[in-house]
Amino acid sequence: MFDSTFSHASAEPLSRAASDQIAIRLMHDVNVILHLNPDCKNIKLVSDASANPQEYKVEDSLAFVPKKLWSGGVWYTAFFKPVEDGCDIMIQAPGGFTSTNKWRLIRKPDGTRTVSITSDAKCSKTFSIFVKRFLESSHGQMQRAFNERVEAIARPGMPRRRSSMPGSFRSARQMVVV
Repeated sequence: MFDSTFSHASAEPLSRAASDQIAIRLMHDVNVILHLNPDCKNIKLVSDASANPQEYKVEDSLAFVPKKLWSGGVWYTAFFKPVEDGCDIMIQAPGGFTSTNKWRLIRKPDGTRTVSITSDAKCSKTFSIFVKRFLESSHGQMQRAFNERVEAIARPGMPRRRSSMPGSFRSARQMVVV
């Protein structure tokens, strides 16, 4: 009655430099996947390392929630399970927030590959608008970060392109030769 449930799915092309094996290996690494979220501060294994799924305590800064409603971070429980074509992550957080997130490497008949994230979440109606917005924006951000990690492994020694570096954009005035 006081909860809101919603889903969000997204897919981004996998870097052409990446092999399927590199992508799956990274999806099976809990530290890589959980730290793709820039708000993830800390991860601690709680269960036995051989457990499937493995249980972790995760510290998150909750940057998407206005400080008036919640200041500081939060610790939550994450259950991480590698599967053949990706991983499943179930999250249980304070305030009744739960989510199931499925990361998959999708191979299409035409030979293209995508990284897909499907999330089903439930939370209090109070926080639902913030969680929905965060979920929608974070998928693309995490998929791009995943592709950067894949490329760093596939092309060692190649510098990452960073369009946000100072001076990386020239104004039209600078490009005109006088």
